[in-house]
Amino acid sequence: MDTSLDLQAQPAARDGAQKPLLRGIHHLALNTSDMRGTLDFYVRVLGMRLAHGMHTPARLPDGRSAHGDGTPPYAEIPHFFLDMGGDSLLAFFEYPKGIAKADRNALGAMQHVSFVCGPKRHAEMLERLKAKGVAIIAGPLLIIPPAIYSFYFFDPNGIRLEIVTDRNGPDEDFDLVRSCVMSEAEMRAQLRAIGGDAAWIDGMIEAQAR
Repeated sequence: MDTSLDLQAQPAARDGAQKPLLRGIHHLALNTSDMRGTLDFYVRVLGMRLAHGMHTPARLPDGRSAHGDGTPPYAEIPHFFLDMGGDSLLAFFEYPKGIAKADRNALGAMQHVSFVCGPKRHAEMLERLKAKGVAIIAGPLLIIPPAIYSFYFFDPNGIRLEIVTDRNGPDEDFDLVRSCVMSEAEMRAQLRAIGGDAAWIDGMIEAQAR
C-alpha cells in the first residue's frame, strides 16, 4: 500500500490558515488484567472521573468480531472509559490474567502516555502522587526549552506515564500545540537529520504548526 502523501493535494497550513483535519483524541484504549485496581489508580490517585462502562460484544456465529480485525481477541470483556480532561477519554479493556506484558519499545507499541495540566496543578499532582505512595522515576525535568517540564511514573499495569506542563503558560486554557512549536530553522534541521531531501522538507514546512 502506498502511504506517501500527495503534498499538492493537502490543504496548506502555513501561518495557521488551515486547521488540522481531525479535532483530537476521542479515547485512548489500553489493556489491563485488573480492572478494579486500574480504576482505583486512575480515579483515586490521578483524580479522573468514570464516564462509561460496558462489555465488548459477543462474537459473530463464525467467530469473527463485528468490529473487524484488530479488536480484542476476547469476547464480552469489561471495557471502561475515564475522563482524562480536555474533552478526551482514557479507556481500558480487561484481558484475562497471565497475558504477557507488551514491550513498550517494540515498533507499533505505545511507549508512554503523557497527560497535561497547568503549572500550579502540575506541582499539586506531583505532591499528590508522592503522598499516595507512587514512585516518581524521573523529574520534574526540562524536556523542551524554555519551560516545558515533565515528571514520570508507572501505573499498576506497568504503563509509563508522564505529566507535562508549560511553566510559562497559564493554569487553564493554554495552547498545548503552541507550547511545543519550534522555529522553521530548527524544524528544518530536525527534518534533515532523518534524511529528508530539500523538496520533501519544503513540503513538511508548509504544513508546520505555527
